Amino acid sequence: MDIRFQPALLQEVIDSFVEKTEREGDPTYYKEFHELGDPIYEKYSLDDREGEFKKLYQYFFGIWGFSDIIQDAFNEFPALKERVGIVLVKGVLKEDQEGVDILRKWGLVEQELAKQFEEKGQKGVGIKLIPRRFYDPALTRYCRHELTHISDLLDEKFQYDPDTKVGQNPGEETLLLQRYRVLWCLNIDSRLGRVGKEPMLSKEDRFKEFRSWYRKIPVIQLRSVFEGLWQADMISHAELLDMASDTLRVLDYAVEVEGGELPETQNKILLMPGFPCPLCKFPTYSWVEDLANQLEKRVLDFIRENHPGWDTEFGACDRCVEVYKLRADGVV
Repeated sequence: MDIRFQPALLQEVIDSFVEKTEREGDPTYYKEFHELGDPIYEKYSLDDREGEFKKLYQYFFGIWGFSDIIQDAFNEFPALKERVGIVLVKGVLKEDQEGVDILRKWGLVEQELAKQFEEKGQKGVGIKLIPRRFYDPALTRYCRHELTHISDLLDEKFQYDPDTKVGQNPGEETLLLQRYRVLWCLNIDSRLGRVGKEPMLSKEDRFKEFRSWYRKIPVIQLRSVFEGLWQADMISHAELLDMASDTLRVLDYAVEVEGGELPETQNKILLMPGFPCPLCKFPTYSWVEDLANQLEKRVLDFIRENHPGWDTEFGACDRCVEVYKLRADGVV
């Protein structure tokens, strides 16, 4: 397996590490770097210095152990390591730009490079990291977690389909993909913990994240649902999408826990923030519930006339409710 680092990333990592350690009172790395770096200005012409500094940064990136971090991460995944031919590691500016993915999803140059290895039956993997991540102890956990994502993508049991259409519009797609990510990350960290490896986030942190995305689930049932998800083995791509799209599928994972309550899911409809209103079909974060008591019978009958099959349990957004009140009165 060939691991290649973006030259600009090497320079950013070394420069920021030297600056950080000197600022914190340890001049060891600063002195070591300048002992070899300063003579370059004296020995080489302006045109040749760039190449010499590239070699210098590669040297320190290796002897200070930064390159080993990525190699060691892959060593935890021998089956994945056999299937990956090349790994490209590049730097990004912000944490939300970080990620690990199949290389084919990157630019044209990377796609062409990946094709060369795919012809040999191997995959290319791309890793994007902010430079300071390399001297953050959490990098090992991060790589372990992200490489489990890659292992899942290449595992036949996961049944990943990159062409799956998600959501009816961009807003719904974003919401479903965020829920998908929360559920998948939860599942990965629980599996890592069961084999004795440190996960990216603790069980309690994953519960807090899960709770923030599924506030419609009653509090007394939330822990039962989460615990069932935490105990699950690998959840397939299709199952994750089903759960992201339909909260009832999430409730199906509930197990008995002390102080919890198993949810009743039969014929129950949950009105989740961001899901489309059954009347206007637009995503809404403002549901009007208990419509049987909220609206007069004539308004409900008017809605049913215009939307056959609709009933009060399906809910409606606040805008539609106001519009149909006016229409029932003949105002609009």
